[in-house]
Amino acid sequence: MSKELILITGGNGMFAKELCKVLKMSYEVRFLSRKANKPNHYRWDISSGFIDERAFDGVQHIVHLAGASIGEKRWTKSRKQEILDSRVQSAEILLNALKKHRIRLKTFISASAVGYYGTKTTENIYTENSPKGNDFLSDVCQQWEAVADRFNILSDRVLKLRLGVIISKNGGILSKMLPITKIGLGAVLGNGKQYIPWIDIADLVDVTQFLLEEKNASGVFNIVAPEHISNKNFTHSLATVVGRKIIFPPLPKYLIQCLFGEASVLLLQGSRIRAERLEKLGYDFQFKTLLASLKHNLS
Repeated sequence: MSKELILITGGNGMFAKELCKVLKMSYEVRFLSRKANKPNHYRWDISSGFIDERAFDGVQHIVHLAGASIGEKRWTKSRKQEILDSRVQSAEILLNALKKHRIRLKTFISASAVGYYGTKTTENIYTENSPKGNDFLSDVCQQWEAVADRFNILSDRVLKLRLGVIISKNGGILSKMLPITKIGLGAVLGNGKQYIPWIDIADLVDVTQFLLEEKNASGVFNIVAPEHISNKNFTHSLATVVGRKIIFPPLPKYLIQCLFGEASVLLLQGSRIRAERLEKLGYDFQFKTLLASLKHNLS
């Protein structure tokens, strides 16, 4: 019996690479990439609208993960536009290709982010039913999800995954924090009260496969671990795991704002998020605490 075919965008990203390792055991996996220099990689160019339409031959599922990093550069006007276009325009290219070839999918999965609820620090706990926030990232997430909803006419179901901060030894937040923490230069950011909604990469991959195979699942899902942890506790937990202590005072808010501009909200603000819909489906996270996740990734 032939394997069902999954097409993944954002194939060079950390999440896509880890997802492929698991899905290739049960599915045939293809990628859309800017450089099609590997087997099963097909080229596309979001800025020009080009796509190698051979990628769609026999496709039954699409996992759309493409998108410029929100934390790599300062949020200039042009960078903000790139962050938005890399998500929305790329989805529109997929949509138009499916329409052109009259392809109907079984599943369309789009990444989104917990930034949908706004980048702010409160004691509120946000679930999938909580309202949209009112800032740049929440606007990006809203438009990201809106274009995903347009796939409902071409797919049996559409899922939107509001991702937390990914914990992985291969990139993400640890690639920034680990080097300075290892040499004893780690520090709490601002007052340290801001929450970091997080998810271990292994759980993220497992959740995605779980939702692919849970045929009645559709709509929005928060993808975050059960534990709510502040920046202060995150920083000290990481230091503990690598055998260090946090000896420096917190970095002042104004300094972080000077260094990172508007994007400093990613470091200075954060809310508590709950994966309520996953809980109702009975999903059981392997890494429920940050300490367990850090030990898993750094052992």
